[in-house]
Amino acid sequence: MKILFLSSWFPYPPINGAKIRTYNLMRQLSKNHEVTLLSFAKTIPVEKAREQIPWLKQYCREVSIVPYRPYVGHSLAAYRGFFSTKPRSVVHACSSDFSRLVKATVKSETYDLVLASEGNAPSVTSLFATQVKSVPVVLDGLETGLQKDAYYQESSMVRRMRHGVTWAKLRGFTRQVVRAAALCTVPSEPEKRNLLEIVPDHTRIEVVPHSLEVDRYTGSFGLLESKMLSFTGSFAYEANLDAARFLLQEIYPRLKARLPEVSLRIVGNLNGMRPESLTSDESVSFTGLVPDIRPVMASSWLSAVPLRVGAGTRLKIVESMALGTPVVSTSKGAEGLDVVHGESILLADDAETFTRAVVEVFQNPSLRERLSAGGRKLVMEKYSADVIGSNFCTLLEEVVRDSTRATARF
Repeated sequence: MKILFLSSWFPYPPINGAKIRTYNLMRQLSKNHEVTLLSFAKTIPVEKAREQIPWLKQYCREVSIVPYRPYVGHSLAAYRGFFSTKPRSVVHACSSDFSRLVKATVKSETYDLVLASEGNAPSVTSLFATQVKSVPVVLDGLETGLQKDAYYQESSMVRRMRHGVTWAKLRGFTRQVVRAAALCTVPSEPEKRNLLEIVPDHTRIEVVPHSLEVDRYTGSFGLLESKMLSFTGSFAYEANLDAARFLLQEIYPRLKARLPEVSLRIVGNLNGMRPESLTSDESVSFTGLVPDIRPVMASSWLSAVPLRVGAGTRLKIVESMALGTPVVSTSKGAEGLDVVHGESILLADDAETFTRAVVEVFQNPSLRERLSAGGRKLVMEKYSADVIGSNFCTLLEEVVRDSTRATARF
């Protein structure tokens, strides 16, 4: 097949969940199919992204990149979105350059399939994909749970009204693009239920979990640091920021009282976070964004995922398990993952229970070994990029075959 792959995230280097998903699926597709990649340069300057093109040419016949205009709530473009039925973020991000690139690419070449990779709620990438006619369209990695929760869980009446408008617009936009697609994929069963609530009449919504190139997580990444607890995430994302507050203000003081030698490492983009406002404890360090998460997580005694809000599948848990690092998470943090409490993870939802779980892993070597082995076994069996990618390829091939048969009948 010849696949036109549109991506909301430039997938190299694969250092966050959406990029890792896109990179791994693209790598698997390239084994048997020809891939042309058109991508926004989100979270990375377009000049920097273009320097990475040679790495992607291993998997793609052609790679083209367009700058992404990040959403700014008080910009003129965002205010124009007030008067649109589409979400303001979609109106703001609409790129004539990307639209022209898609149209020119389709005009110059015949493709069997258009694939839009999101890793979030449907965006302009899905919109541009569904505007391509006479070719089956697949929308991958759709997640609407974050926006849904922002509305339903908001306690402030004013903010709830604002989130309600956003949620209503997103539902309408999602219906529009999903109904124009031959297949939509989501990373978890909860996200499938969310999408079916919006588009109950759509017959092709499939779960394709996030995956890892497991071989990259095998081997030695440095010495294990005794009693080191780590939490990773982008703190520009409100759910991670809320989790950091919960960890630093409610869990960690309890933990220090029982294990004075413990230390905590907060890893990830600190935009949106003021560390000094959260803690003055010198045993807590903030690394900022790191180029490679593997040495950080592999050297940690334990990975903490104290998320209380948000949605989607937490690839940080899968990465920790792949490295053999035990995980203590809230139920919300592990939502969508096929984990078993006591075998591949420990689950705890309040500060006291979470603290006890961390202490138990620190003080019980056999439990730590069991969680380490169980987590890695789970990743190998259910979240390997080879397994997930092969299944994904089969789904796309079925879409193209079905489209060919339908065309032949007319």
